[in-house]
Amino acid sequence: MSTENRTKETFHFINNPQDTINEALTGLTEHYPYLSYSPAHKIVYRNDLESLREDHVTVIGCSGGGHEPMFSGFVGQNFLSAYVSGSIFASPTARQMFEAIKLCQTPPDSGKDSPGTLLVVGNYTGDILNAGLAITRATAAGYKVRFVPVGDDVAVGRRKGGKVGRRGLSGHLIALKCACAFAQRREGLQRVGDVMEYVASNVGTIGVAFDRVALPNSILTSLQPLPPNTLELGMGAHGEPGLQQISPIPSPKALIKSMITLLVDINDKDRAFIPFSNDRTQDGEVVLLLNSLGSTSDEVLASFAELAIEELEGLGFVVKRLTLGPLVTSLKMSGFGITLWRLPPKGEGEIMNREQALELWDSRVETVAWRQ
Repeated sequence: MSTENRTKETFHFINNPQDTINEALTGLTEHYPYLSYSPAHKIVYRNDLESLREDHVTVIGCSGGGHEPMFSGFVGQNFLSAYVSGSIFASPTARQMFEAIKLCQTPPDSGKDSPGTLLVVGNYTGDILNAGLAITRATAAGYKVRFVPVGDDVAVGRRKGGKVGRRGLSGHLIALKCACAFAQRREGLQRVGDVMEYVASNVGTIGVAFDRVALPNSILTSLQPLPPNTLELGMGAHGEPGLQQISPIPSPKALIKSMITLLVDINDKDRAFIPFSNDRTQDGEVVLLLNSLGSTSDEVLASFAELAIEELEGLGFVVKRLTLGPLVTSLKMSGFGITLWRLPPKGEGEIMNREQALELWDSRVETVAWRQ
């Protein structure tokens, strides 16, 4: 049998595939008493939302299911106000997003001036279109909304991405961590949105997968695997084609070197998205995040993290903070991603300085899944 025709079956330990999101989110909110859940619209939200929305900018994350704990695991104190989930790997609808906006603001006819809402999605066509429709309805109804889509995948270069841009991976978590901490300080919608956009513009992600992911459209599903002894560099979070397939599989050290190069090489004009300079004394401090795509353990991530730190330090960078774990998964995909945040450079003209950025990053949260 040819490689192209090889398939295998993968088992999903679920009930009815149509019920997986509602069952998961219901269980989550029953286990964590500071969360509530609206099953009709698949919205997880903070229990204190009614009082929070009166004097704080609220922040909503929207995505398809299957990427948990994003974003359900990041709703809580000092982080997201609400999360709207679509079906597995499918955008939430415009109506779901509109209902979340209404939940996160005082009614326009209440006589109270709402601080407004920041709505964030990954850069995917369905999410963008549905968010646009929801915001149009919300604005017409008198709600205040700032919209920030995030694309951070450096595997999709400028030539390939074109007007569509890069795919959203785990970079928006870094930007959201800072923007939500900023919102907690009762900052206005304009400034909260500016912080979100600023951090997102200084973030890049590259992933690698050791196999593809099978959708749970039934208990047993077919999976078109990678060829033997092969990994795919730059595979997307839904199994989209990556930058290249590599065989034989390289050593961990060689793999990390390739991934870091894609993130920091400013001479690669097609992929030099993180605006590093040649002067490491100015902008050589970074935050490093290693994300499991589903089945990669913390122990394996930690070993890759050490290699990444060694590679970055060899290039003159200083890793100021490290976070690792299953943060943005792809069901049970075998693989991981590296996200790098360029901290604000020295000098004037930035939205915030390096100390302020780290202060936002270090702010404590009360959520299900964030690794402090």
